[in-house]
Amino acid sequence: MDSRIGLDFIVENPEYIRKLAAALDTSNITVKKQVFELLSALCVHNEEGHARALDTLEHYKKLKGERYRLNVIVQELDQATAVDYQTALVAFINCLIISTPRLTDRIRRRNEFIGE
Repeated sequence: MDSRIGLDFIVENPEYIRKLAAALDTSNITVKKQVFELLSALCVHNEEGHARALDTLEHYKKLKGERYRLNVIVQELDQATAVDYQTALVAFINCLIISTPRLTDRIRRRNEFIGE
């Protein structure tokens, strides 16, 4: 299957973010890595994909009762021991920041990470 079709499906079906957020709620590092790689792909796919990735983090935040939506990434990066998982997390952080269209929003997103 073409990956664009899959990414378009996720973008067109906002309810799919619940499944992605639920997939993050696991102790299986391989699954988490794959979810963060998928969220990275969504970020660079298009603006709606970027919004879906942020919506996924927002939903996960509510699911876990967290205060900040980016907290999960910072915590995972802090606790990760596998280099390939750390790499996927840093790549996702870069995708979130770089794929933000406006400079002021990029700075705001970067500051969200710093403020965690």
